[in-house]
Amino acid sequence: MNQLVFIEQGQAVTDSLTVAEVFEKRHDNVLSDIRKQAEYAGGDFAALNFQECQYFDKNNRPRPKINLTEDAFTLVAMSYNTKEAVQMKVKFIQEFKRIKEQLQKQFAVPTTFSEALRLAADLQERIELDKPKVEAHDKFISGDNYQKVGQVAKALGIGRNRLFAFLRDNKIFMGDNTPYQQFIDRGYFVVKEKPITMGRQVINKPQTYVTAKGVDYISRLLDKKIA
Repeated sequence: MNQLVFIEQGQAVTDSLTVAEVFEKRHDNVLSDIRKQAEYAGGDFAALNFQECQYFDKNNRPRPKINLTEDAFTLVAMSYNTKEAVQMKVKFIQEFKRIKEQLQKQFAVPTTFSEALRLAADLQERIELDKPKVEAHDKFISGDNYQKVGQVAKALGIGRNRLFAFLRDNKIFMGDNTPYQQFIDRGYFVVKEKPITMGRQVINKPQTYVTAKGVDYISRLLDKKIA
């Protein structure tokens, strides 16, 4: 388990995959629970707080998932009442609070002229510092093809070995440098079998590729952990 709450379209959300993993339930059962609560809520509340979307499974096939705002998560989690479930709900609530505070800081509006000037100067400085990284990042985000981890490391301005170590330390990659299933399910990575000839024998070696969504996720995580 890594990130409980993340930012999607400018708001703090979790998703059905995360809920299923944390509460140790089958994803199809969680989807059923969520759709039932959305149906009960109905109207504008359901439209604003439950978002049907897709992720790609380990075979790169599209599968349904649902993003949940804090209010939507609260409705769904009400029925999960074991001691362990209550403890996990507290962690979700704390993480929603942290992410929302982060969003408030990002979009804070200056109230005085001096604050506005300081904000403008800080933004310009950040733009200049990040320009090479942003250009490389945008190149990968706009591409249709999957990228090797080494290529992503170069684009994000971090060494290949250092990025592998970072992903392992944050429980995204396993010891063999392949991603945990939950991050494949979220559409961040694709693992393909690559045939390698060893003498007269041909073996299939897993090769990890990063999707455009995965590049963005890694970039945000690096900014958060290393900045």
